[in-house]
Amino acid sequence: MSIAGRPSKLTTAAVWLGLTLALLVGIAGSSFAQSAPGGYGPGPGQGPGGGGLRHGGGGHQRMSRETLEGPPSPAILHDSIGLSGEQLQLYARRHSNYTAETGPVRDSLRTSMQAMRAAFENGDRSEARSRHDALERQSQELAKRDKEFEKVLKEGLTKDQQKRYDKWKDARDKAEREQHQHMRRSTPGGNP
Repeated sequence: MSIAGRPSKLTTAAVWLGLTLALLVGIAGSSFAQSAPGGYGPGPGQGPGGGGLRHGGGGHQRMSRETLEGPPSPAILHDSIGLSGEQLQLYARRHSNYTAETGPVRDSLRTSMQAMRAAFENGDRSEARSRHDALERQSQELAKRDKEFEKVLKEGLTKDQQKRYDKWKDARDKAEREQHQHMRRSTPGGNP
């Protein structure tokens, strides 16, 4: 807070950034983002965890943070699993190249999500469903690429680092699920 009792510019910016991030993570979890027309659960040929859309409770889907943001930054891996020296330099180069390569696809996903939400809010469920199907295809392809990137990462880790990575990833996924559940309960029409 500033001296005058109003929020500082930094506080205001942080709040807007947080709200924007929360919106991006939870946008596909609204009631129109079902996996199959009129249905619930995984779409045809899609098992649990398959693709970049994750299933929330009640058959709703949400875009995973990992799909939207990409693999963890070198700083996160340095702090969370202890990457250092040559390992860190190698990962930093790979991460930089991969994020530059997949950045346009992730930007397209965000744009598609916004278009799908706009169609739904305008009452055009057919257009929203069509955009959802395209979004699902995009996210599945990106999730496959991310999985390959992660596989190469894990091959270069020690057993201890792999355990820490898995623990970090589980904690991140759990936090994401909890945030999604909280957001669904907080919105009108969300499950209690």
